[in-house]
Amino acid sequence: MGISFHVTSVREGTIFNVMQFLSLEKVTGTLSISFGRHIPDAMIFFVSGKAAASEFGDLKGEQVLDMLLCQEYAVKEINFAPGRESQYKEGTLIKSPSLSGAMLNASKDVDQCAARPYIFGLLPVNTPEQGSIESLLQVFYDFKKHNDFLQSIKPADSDRDAPLPQCVLLHRALSRNVLTYKTPLVALKSFRPLLEIVQPLEEKEAENLRGYMRSLLPHPRATHMPLERFYAFASAVESIAYRRGSETGDEARRIIYRLIQSTTKLNEAINV
Repeated sequence: MGISFHVTSVREGTIFNVMQFLSLEKVTGTLSISFGRHIPDAMIFFVSGKAAASEFGDLKGEQVLDMLLCQEYAVKEINFAPGRESQYKEGTLIKSPSLSGAMLNASKDVDQCAARPYIFGLLPVNTPEQGSIESLLQVFYDFKKHNDFLQSIKPADSDRDAPLPQCVLLHRALSRNVLTYKTPLVALKSFRPLLEIVQPLEEKEAENLRGYMRSLLPHPRATHMPLERFYAFASAVESIAYRRGSETGDEARRIIYRLIQSTTKLNEAINV
């Protein structure tokens, strides 16, 4: 009987470690990577330890590896089921001769992607042609449905390069508010006035605050934080501010209120 397993604690590097293990064990079977019940699984097919093919709807082959490493923080669980070699769909073959080579290339793609800071896979989006969609990852999965519309948006100076052409088009649409996140987002650069009033931070305070912020971001290079997560972060900063004195705490509260108001109004204006 072949190896089978189920992983529910997914952190940065988990996917690479799991695939490395499957390669060393020379398995044949299917690795299923789940983002939750509303999103289809990404599938990677192994043959004698080689990652032979992969697919996630309209994403195929190495494109899937790029997407998985970029959105690893969105992964909920990983399953592997042993089985026989199967027939793969056209375009799904992974061309790299080695797993380490394929993963290294994907890692470089993610590191060099200029569109990534504004690509948040699990957040719901509003689209002009289909209305509300449960998550941006579903747009990736059914990309052919949206391709013509996205291609119709004219290039602009705000465009960002990306290894995946899908990400170039999505970033273009999102940055110009043609495609919008349904969830209000707070720009990290807008945190500056709030953080300035609690300076200087003690070493432990700074370390805890940095760690907490990282845990609330959609991924490590994100430029925005969802509003509901900002509430939690703002509460932590407000607590530090009140330890400095009631006047500092009250000022922090006013800044937080203004940030929430401006973010909510902007989101309402965009989604009218």
